[in-house]
Amino acid sequence: MSGFFRIYYYVFIAAFALFGCNSPKSAKTKTKENANKGEALFHSVGCTQCHSLEGQAMYGPALNDILNTDIQVIREGKEHVLTIDRDYIHRSIQNPDFEKPVNFKNSKMPKTELSPEEIEFITDYLLSINEN
Repeated sequence: MSGFFRIYYYVFIAAFALFGCNSPKSAKTKTKENANKGEALFHSVGCTQCHSLEGQAMYGPALNDILNTDIQVIREGKEHVLTIDRDYIHRSIQNPDFEKPVNFKNSKMPKTELSPEEIEFITDYLLSINEN
């Protein structure tokens, strides 16, 4: 094997070893692990005190069957209609007063002391329960 092809071969093998193992299955496993961490956080930080996962409105909105549905919110004093997606869920955890659901405008969700990683875990959890 010539020097050029030998180097190319080793670079290819190294790249495969580094990136070839990141299959969609391992990404799915990681997302499942994150969702499990998010579920534990959801319960331990008190989200269940105000949010149902079975459809009943409580002090805050129910959080099941919400993905890709439209919601009317108040942002900076004006009403907007948004589609609930990953970004909206993440923003709602990170800054609960930024876009308040109109139906819960008088409810006050406490600003969380969660790390960015913990917010991602809870977001992954809420997405996982809404994918079914």
